Amino acid sequence: MGNPSRARRAAAAAIVILLAGCGGREDAGDGARGVGGPRGRLVIGMQQEPEILNEALNSMVSVVYACNLLFGRFVRHDDAMQLVPDLIREIPTVENGLVSPDHLRYTYRLRQNAMWHDGVPLTSGDVEFTWRVMTHPEINVETRQGWDVIDRIETPNSFTVVFHLREVYANFVGDCFYDESVLPRHLLEKSLGPGFASDPFNRAPVGSGPFVFREWVAGSHIRLEANPRYYGEGPGIAEIVLVFVPDGNALLMQLEAGEIDAIDNAPNALLDVASSLTDVRVYRNAALFNEHLDLNLDHPVLADRRVRRALALAVDRAEISGKIYDGVWIPAWEDDHPSSPYHTGFAAEHNPYDPDGARRLLREAGWRDADGDGIREKEGRPLSLEITTTAGRLNRERTEVVLREQFRRIGVDLTIRNHHPTVLYAGWDDGGVLKRGRFDIALYAFLSPPDPSTKQGTYSADYIPPAGQNNSRIRNEELTKLLALGSATFDPDERRRIYAGVSAIIAEEVPIIPLLWVTQLDAMPVRLRNYRPNPTQSGDTWNAAEWRLE
Repeated sequence: MGNPSRARRAAAAAIVILLAGCGGREDAGDGARGVGGPRGRLVIGMQQEPEILNEALNSMVSVVYACNLLFGRFVRHDDAMQLVPDLIREIPTVENGLVSPDHLRYTYRLRQNAMWHDGVPLTSGDVEFTWRVMTHPEINVETRQGWDVIDRIETPNSFTVVFHLREVYANFVGDCFYDESVLPRHLLEKSLGPGFASDPFNRAPVGSGPFVFREWVAGSHIRLEANPRYYGEGPGIAEIVLVFVPDGNALLMQLEAGEIDAIDNAPNALLDVASSLTDVRVYRNAALFNEHLDLNLDHPVLADRRVRRALALAVDRAEISGKIYDGVWIPAWEDDHPSSPYHTGFAAEHNPYDPDGARRLLREAGWRDADGDGIREKEGRPLSLEITTTAGRLNRERTEVVLREQFRRIGVDLTIRNHHPTVLYAGWDDGGVLKRGRFDIALYAFLSPPDPSTKQGTYSADYIPPAGQNNSRIRNEELTKLLALGSATFDPDERRRIYAGVSAIIAEEVPIIPLLWVTQLDAMPVRLRNYRPNPTQSGDTWNAAEWRLE
């Protein structure tokens, strides 16, 4: 990998000092708690640091990764993309009597042995309180989709919760306490209101999951310990340390040097050094995340659909895949994965790589290169746009450079202005770039869930931030109606018809430009047992309680 720069050597040295008390591979067997108990220490390197540790307020991937270790929720997707129960004893269905025939009443039975890390029992009161958090008008949660259809909640006893819906929501079981954790009422009720996001809990949480929060050193690491009160099987590891190293090359150097045990979502350069890492196994996880561009439709230039389509036609996905990802990440044309029954292929036909078509659309929109400098103008204003992504993510920064060249071929000037992940993905209250719409074009990845009803929170006019995740600010009446209809429809054939219409409108309106489907590379120690990477938003730590170190 060549000689490290001075900055990288300093970063590596800092991590060695920092983890002197945490251990890397050589002392990872320390800390056992007796025969059969949690054993060992696992140090995982990551490029992105969470902004906070509360999924209700922020759902960036690193937040989910950490919160899976700390919190319980009703359901998760397993690595086969099947819903499995977590804090509940069984998944409600019409057949088992826990869902009413009209799909307006859902009954959940909680585990009776779940406890918060401070020893307080987790009860239906915590569930009811979390619902109040998610629907509180003065708390800017990540999204209210799914929560806004709940009319009322009953808690007939400490371990039973009954949700009464005001309208049918087809994916309620798959959405209710899936993206969000159950929160402790006894610790957070005092902050219910506009000060909720600033509560110290969000950076030093008390959860109910398999690991207990111990410390968070900003810019450095988060340290967690096994929860002796955990309601499920395990945990099998005594301590997990998440180390944050924004530079991917520095992260690989630390893995080679044995300063960390593992890397979650490693850079592609991992493949170049994998053969020399005899104690590390590389997992290829074809995830349901697609790297894409959000186009801000509130921007005066991007408000013109012809400009947005021109940009889509100018993107050569094969070039990006080959140059940046060595072909490991494959081209994406729409936000439904090719393996999904909702994938139509319409976008690939409607918005193919066609730079001549892009130039034609820009001319129709009044953008011409009158002075011959290669950049189009309109009414004396150059066609200049700004792109932003997560600073320090080398492959994304390289993608921006390729896109700048591709857009320049059609006469568009693209400038680059990147942000730290905690700034780009920050919540509304913290002035997040995406949430506040302070961008022209944003490059990042988002999930294509197994069920498409979550598209409502991404594209419906009812879910423009702070109400949801419609970061592109698309306001299309027909699209909003179709999304609501899809969320309320159970019949599979009818749903496919509805979402085919959704896909067609998105391809026409171009609020996003899908680029590539993510193939995540994870480097985990050979002696780690039961590691099963997960392609869904449940994330690779979905079953961390089952992990064991030999």
